[in-house]
Amino acid sequence: MGRDRELFERTLEALRQRLTVDGPLQGAPLAVNVLAAQLDVSQTPVREALAWLAGEGLISHTRSGYAGVVHDAASLAGLYGLAGILSLTLVRARAGGVKARATLPETVLWLADQADNRALARETFRAHAQLAPFVLAEGLCLSPEKWPPELGWPRGEGPGDASALAEPVRRYYARRVRRSAAILSAAISAQIAPRL
Repeated sequence: MGRDRELFERTLEALRQRLTVDGPLQGAPLAVNVLAAQLDVSQTPVREALAWLAGEGLISHTRSGYAGVVHDAASLAGLYGLAGILSLTLVRARAGGVKARATLPETVLWLADQADNRALARETFRAHAQLAPFVLAEGLCLSPEKWPPELGWPRGEGPGDASALAEPVRRYYARRVRRSAAILSAAISAQIAPRL
């Protein structure tokens, strides 16, 4: 049983990584037999991993199998808005200091990992996982942002008051909500990596 679990976890991680790198699949089918051959595993762990990823909202389950989630500008804006609400809730719930990470999403995910509210943490991780395929596209159509912002933290290394993050978090996600159509367009047209 432990060996089967290891195989499932490796398959899940490999598929999750591909989805993140390949970007939005926009309804492209995910053939179990092809993925199994590419990963050199049987079809069972691939089916289990795809079912897991569908449960996380990273792919969709259709009548004919699994496929990439289809996004439009409104659904992507909604996803950025949700991530912003969850992130602000985490920031506001944090008592005490926080150490800034390299990027705002990494800082938010660190806060989620430290959160007492596991449901909030789980949904924050889920929203950020669903947005991961768009990170490269964000870089193509948004100018770089200074992070961490000037919060009195020496080079972003020291502990800072988490409440000071609220405004930068709000701006970060609001900007992506406004630019969701451009981000989606860049993600689809760039095809940065080969499809699954």
